[in-house]
Amino acid sequence: MFNGRYGMDELGRFMLIVSAALMVLNIFVGIRALWVAAVILLILVYSRAFSRFYDKRRAENMKYLEMKSKFTSGKTGGGGFSKPGSRPKNDGKRVLICPYCKEKLRVPVGAGKIKINCPHCHNQFEETV
Repeated sequence: MFNGRYGMDELGRFMLIVSAALMVLNIFVGIRALWVAAVILLILVYSRAFSRFYDKRRAENMKYLEMKSKFTSGKTGGGGFSKPGSRPKNDGKRVLICPYCKEKLRVPVGAGKIKINCPHCHNQFEETV
């Protein structure tokens, strides 16, 4: 069903949780605007999940992850904000995307030309890293 579609990512899961929270809140408060906001958010979640525009959805998710990291990557007692310019160090891996199923795969940097077996779709492809 999701073949050729973007599927769910962290932004989609976050929007789904917010939508569910708005629906539960609406049960107790009874404000119709909360219900409308929850339904609109659900429509956005499903339109993103069934989208064929991988690049746009991936860019949206990356912006969300960057904003999320500003609040969650700080040390305890630091107010939840990270230091400017602090990013995780490269662990000697490179992220490749499977040309068949678009799954992200991590491979070691500097391995040369390697054959990669995708654990998700089980197809094999060659890549130089």
